[in-house]
Amino acid sequence: MNHQKTDADNIILNKTEEELLLDHNYDGIEEFDYPLPSWWSVTFIGGVVFAIFYIYFYNFAGAPSLKEEYIQEMSKVNAILEEQRKLTGNFDIEEYNAWAASTDADEMANTVFQDNCASCHLEGGTGDIGPNLTDSYWLNLKEVSHGTLYGFIRVGNEDNGMPAWQDLLTKEELFAAVTFLMKLKNTNQPGKEPQGEKVLK
Repeated sequence: MNHQKTDADNIILNKTEEELLLDHNYDGIEEFDYPLPSWWSVTFIGGVVFAIFYIYFYNFAGAPSLKEEYIQEMSKVNAILEEQRKLTGNFDIEEYNAWAASTDADEMANTVFQDNCASCHLEGGTGDIGPNLTDSYWLNLKEVSHGTLYGFIRVGNEDNGMPAWQDLLTKEELFAAVTFLMKLKNTNQPGKEPQGEKVLK
């Protein structure tokens, strides 16, 4: 039987290629013994090294498991939420809005502020013993919102001479004080020099 020539029979190899040609073929297909690309080798070796360190770190070196890491992160989140709860005093914005819609909030706000706050902050909130409430600087807050103001008015700050009003004012009166302060915020009236840090929110 005559051997039928194929295209492979017509290929002429140079000396280097002959040396690299492996001593086997599969269905007429032969292979060269070329080295793997360097980037592939580096990636493979790097993966093996990483796997060794990963296994050692998480199985023998006492590193936390994914579940333990999740618990740790959630504890941080819960701590932040608890701090926020303390700061806002469980302020309910929907309850506040309902109160504001059902009463003359502005008139009550002015009355509460003049009766309880003006002695330290003056009638227009421009500051005397207490700080100026019309600028963007605050001694105790990093964010100024209805909730943070409500919480701070409730608990006060003895270090800065701010009394706690939670036992002296009703919830509605606290709402009124918050309303007055939100109207004063960032109006920048002439008065006492800024105190504390500038708050953008």
